[in-house]
Amino acid sequence: ATALTLVAGVLEVDRRFEDANQLYNKIDPDSGYGWNARIRMAANYDRTDRFSDALRILRMLEKERPKRIDCLVELGQILRSREKYGDSAAAYGRAIDRLDGLEKRHWTLLYSRAIAYERAKEWDKAENDLFAALKLMPEQPLVLNYLGYSWIDRGENLKRALEMVKKAVELRPTDGYIVDSLGWALYRLGNYRAAVEHLERSVNLRPEDPIINDHFGDALWRVGRQLEATFQWHRAL
Repeated sequence: ATALTLVAGVLEVDRRFEDANQLYNKIDPDSGYGWNARIRMAANYDRTDRFSDALRILRMLEKERPKRIDCLVELGQILRSREKYGDSAAAYGRAIDRLDGLEKRHWTLLYSRAIAYERAKEWDKAENDLFAALKLMPEQPLVLNYLGYSWIDRGENLKRALEMVKKAVELRPTDGYIVDSLGWALYRLGNYRAAVEHLERSVNLRPEDPIINDHFGDALWRVGRQLEATFQWHRAL
């Protein structure tokens, strides 16, 4: 089982997901490696567009061990990637319900469910989860960024929101996506010159991301740098 797991992992790195699943399928479900092998099989089925097979395995695992949460976390991730946000939030919720109590490490569950709620247009529930995640980890940059940026996007709590996004950048200064959030927040607040400064840095950190290039183009246009803005929009396209 150990050798099969190791070789299957190598095949996954090579994106040979069907071959990996053939090896995982040879592992005895009752062995020490069996549980994780079946979760990996579900993830690989999803990657090869066998979504129904992925769901079948994960729902079977959910019933098999009513105290385990890893199968539900994987289910939530797969459903979210498929834009089934309501179902994703429900899966994360069932995982949270299985816990005896929330510990610091569980901020990721609350954060993941918050994203699903926000995408499902259930902002009040998303906001509650983000607050709960920050209660567990007060200086978690991903949570600070998501809550702060969402508030700015909604036109709420603008001063506090900008402070949160700035704090997230301070904690993770080389994360292009978080730096982009600060730049775009400043853009939404009308501070275009400061926005250009941060968005240029985020483009340097993540030059391949079309949304960041688009944001940079919008900010450049606002400060009168039309030629450079057009170039960035073409890059985004």
